[in-house]
Amino acid sequence: MSSEAKQPIRVPRRGAIGAAVTFARRGLTRRPLQTALLLFVLTISLAGTMTIMAVLSGIKAQMFRDLQRVGLDVVNIQMTPNMQNLLLSPLMMEDTKWMLNAAEGGKLAPFRVDMAVGADLVESRSGEFLLLTTTHQWGGIAPLELVEGRFLEVNEKDACVLDEQVADRIYPDRSAVGENLFVSVEGRIQVFEIVGVLKDPFAIRKKFDELDFAGAARSTINRILEFKSVYITGDFSEPHESVHGAVVKVPEGVDARKVARAIQKATDERDLPTVAWARREWVENVMKGADLTTQVASLLWVVVLFVTGIMILTISLVAIRERYRELAIRRTEGAYRLQIVGQLLLENILLSALSGCLALGIAQWAGEILEARYLSWAPTFLWHEMTLALGLGIGIGALATVIPAYRAASLDPVEVLRQN
Repeated sequence: MSSEAKQPIRVPRRGAIGAAVTFARRGLTRRPLQTALLLFVLTISLAGTMTIMAVLSGIKAQMFRDLQRVGLDVVNIQMTPNMQNLLLSPLMMEDTKWMLNAAEGGKLAPFRVDMAVGADLVESRSGEFLLLTTTHQWGGIAPLELVEGRFLEVNEKDACVLDEQVADRIYPDRSAVGENLFVSVEGRIQVFEIVGVLKDPFAIRKKFDELDFAGAARSTINRILEFKSVYITGDFSEPHESVHGAVVKVPEGVDARKVARAIQKATDERDLPTVAWARREWVENVMKGADLTTQVASLLWVVVLFVTGIMILTISLVAIRERYRELAIRRTEGAYRLQIVGQLLLENILLSALSGCLALGIAQWAGEILEARYLSWAPTFLWHEMTLALGLGIGIGALATVIPAYRAASLDPVEVLRQN
């Protein structure tokens, strides 16, 4: 017998990539139920992961936009909050001069704070708030936005401006501007005409308040961002007039954090029980807290992907076991073990890529629904986070397929065919 006759007869094969793609496509289309089940699991899990990522990114972006509205170039100086300081008021108007010097100029608005109760006698509604006595300069220090009306003018008596939260509580069904607000402070009753309502800079909190129907304690971040004050003008012309604090808008190009440290050093030297802090630094601290919160919340989508991996592993075990005969025939045709594993992995990768495209569309649709019905911020879909979610989905699917695929490729094809 010639040497050519002794050579084993091999069936001509296509290129490795083409054969793998053909096998993967054929494997997916021949089992529509299993393919649909895997596609459904992957799509829903990836859509959930992308939605969670977008919601968490959106809340951080909205918080940063809201926080910028409080004024990053503003320094707050206030007394250490205790009853003795509030009663004795160790700060005087003459102290504001060296505060301005430490701030290298700029604008300054002193203030006094009292606990007060306001009432609308027409609708018999009332609410507690901080009565903040200041000057018209307050309106030019922080970047205020008005819901309606205007801010206080120079030496405008018997007029007040409400924070949006106060207006919503006392005047929930009608405009507050033009109404008379009866204010009680330590038994003294004053009547002020409302000339404006300041917009709440933290719009992100509104839905949190709406969802707090059970009276549960809200988050620390939510509480420290509350703006519930009523503003009136006062007389600060006397140098020995007591004040509870001041806000300073530093000149352009001056670092508010350095100014806050300089003022704090000066108050310590004068042995004054006051605290000076830059709103920029406060914003950075709040954002750090938000970052930590979102990192903890990110565990949710990690759990979703972990559960998805277990489900894919279970489905793959059953699906590949039913294909032992098909894989054995492939082995007898000359396919190597790694080729079998690679072809099964390619099936999963193709399925994962398709589910990722579907998941992105579903996630965007879910984000629009959440924004319209439940959230006060827009979910933010960042390309690198979506790529991460898709990559993790493909990776988890591949890992969940490797074990049953390698096991199937390692079986003796003769034994498999004999048993079937």
